[in-house]
Amino acid sequence: MLINKQLPAGEYRHNYVRLALLVGTFLLFIGYIAVNELYEYGNNHIFLNGTIRAEDTTVNDITPSDWVYRSLNGLNYLWQFAWLLYSLTFIYRRSSIGYLYLSPNTLTPTFCITYIIAFLLPSIWILFFQKSYIAWTWIVYLVSFLLLTLGLFILNNNISINQKIYETDGFNRDIWCLRFFAQNGVAFFACWIGVRFVLAFDTFLQLYLSFSIVNAGTIALILAAIIAVTYFFGPNLNAALVEKCAYQFSPWIVFIFYFWGVVENNWVPKSVRRNNIIAALELLASVVAAIGALVLFTMRYRRSKIDPIP
Repeated sequence: MLINKQLPAGEYRHNYVRLALLVGTFLLFIGYIAVNELYEYGNNHIFLNGTIRAEDTTVNDITPSDWVYRSLNGLNYLWQFAWLLYSLTFIYRRSSIGYLYLSPNTLTPTFCITYIIAFLLPSIWILFFQKSYIAWTWIVYLVSFLLLTLGLFILNNNISINQKIYETDGFNRDIWCLRFFAQNGVAFFACWIGVRFVLAFDTFLQLYLSFSIVNAGTIALILAAIIAVTYFFGPNLNAALVEKCAYQFSPWIVFIFYFWGVVENNWVPKSVRRNNIIAALELLASVVAAIGALVLFTMRYRRSKIDPIP
């Protein structure tokens, strides 16, 4: 699945299935944006049967300020568009062994299909099921998060496998474009969907398991912390991931924005509750972890433990 299969030297032929997959990913993502913007709460003026966010169906104390939704949605759209548009340049650019979308074999069908399914699932759910089964939205977001995480692993591994091929053919800048646009873009998307899973799960705990607002929120914040720890410390402390994920920084943005938004939206100075304190501590931990990751990156960069930026 992850092994690079190169084309025979000198054969510059298009693969129309792979072409359709690459272009289709871009077009389907435009559809994802349309569904997300037209049907989500606050943007459903056109369609009377528009749905709402799952977390807005119950009172809770872990929902962030609305600017967090607008900011992270906007950044996510821009980041995905950036790497998808960049990937389309591979259609007419060629290495010594084939068109770049075929060789080096980085944007593989496995990665593309995993990525497509990950963002199509929430769109299909919002269109056809969320209004009737809104409490179960967390399952869709969880599956989407796991698929995006898998897609990120595949992409990171493929970039690492094909790095020498890019360098040999003089495509050093493409390694960095893939890392900044594609790798960080998918990581950002995965973490933002992970946050949406946490928010929707809080609703499920209250509606179906009769958890109190405080207990449901605490469990949801613990899950958010687990996801944050995985994305913060996995790439920085796991020797097998350090080199592949050295330049992966976008998860910092998601979690700092989210915990900041939760504190801002729910903190009442005269009535501080358990989840307010937990969210504040998680915000502080996220900032410290981001600084720590930057320090580790600087140390490794100076000691030539990771690839230098050309």
